[in-house]
Amino acid sequence: MNTKYLTIGIIALIVVGSGIFLFGCTTNNPHKTNNLAMSPYVELEATVISVSQENSEGYTEGGEIYRAPHDSAVVRIDKIIKTNGSHINWSSIGIEEGKEVSLGFKYSVRPTKIITVVGKTTHSGDIVSHAIVPTKISFENNYFVFKVTGNSENETILPGLEEGSKFKTKLWLKTSAELKVGKYEIIS
Repeated sequence: MNTKYLTIGIIALIVVGSGIFLFGCTTNNPHKTNNLAMSPYVELEATVISVSQENSEGYTEGGEIYRAPHDSAVVRIDKIIKTNGSHINWSSIGIEEGKEVSLGFKYSVRPTKIITVVGKTTHSGDIVSHAIVPTKISFENNYFVFKVTGNSENETILPGLEEGSKFKTKLWLKTSAELKVGKYEIIS
């Protein structure tokens, strides 16, 4: 009788121990991908020193564009407002107050509209599916227009940057060390 309870006790300990081990492995996995909200970022204010625009030939009114222009700018970091990602040495990748750094632009350095649309949601029993709207880029009324999927319908206008423009932005550090300016706000 005691052997039976001893065997059951050992099996129970093995099951509980295995469960704890597996739980620890899945929650502390350093290779687990995080969403953008958990990605390291730096919020900063900068001044444009110079702008480099990709050749604009081929951008016709109302025409569809197959990729965003590869625009960049050399900017001076005027102020670092906030950082997230304590393990990141931002100065090692050139993000330091008073320094000049070359940054690419996710959309464009030129006037841009970002139209966020919500994909269609369908229900089938207990399953909810969200259709993703494919990103579409066009050139309309001298704006690069990006239609992207989001959580709510809205439109953001980026007025464009030129030498001397001061702006505020948040740069997200993703898998590569390449930082690109997405949305920004002009400051005076």
